[in-house]
Amino acid sequence: MPAQEENDPVEARRIVTMRPNDPHHGSTALVMQYADSLVCSQANIDLKIAALEAQIEDTKVKLHGAAAKLKNPDPGQTVNNHIRLLREYNHIRDIGTSLMAIIASHRQVQLKRVYEDFPVDEKD
Repeated sequence: MPAQEENDPVEARRIVTMRPNDPHHGSTALVMQYADSLVCSQANIDLKIAALEAQIEDTKVKLHGAAAKLKNPDPGQTVNNHIRLLREYNHIRDIGTSLMAIIASHRQVQLKRVYEDFPVDEKD
């Protein structure tokens, strides 16, 4: 058997699973190489698991740090507060638009002309 097949875990697995009457069945050297490759694979898997667990812990620390910076960690309450502020803004904007319309009517000009006289945009 060529040397590269002796170091190949796939080839070792093939030999280990051969029928008893095969001349290569039970080759101790190949079985040991296959077992060694499994141990190395397990060690690599263990290292990857440890690295992923460390990454999880790091992410948890970052999450807790970000949550601590929030004024209100309850997302429902934050959304409700934003909705309340948006309604308040819309109400104030509607009052401002009504006042601008009254001014335009009093001056007998288009509303666009009144917007040009004040430091606001039509989008505001």
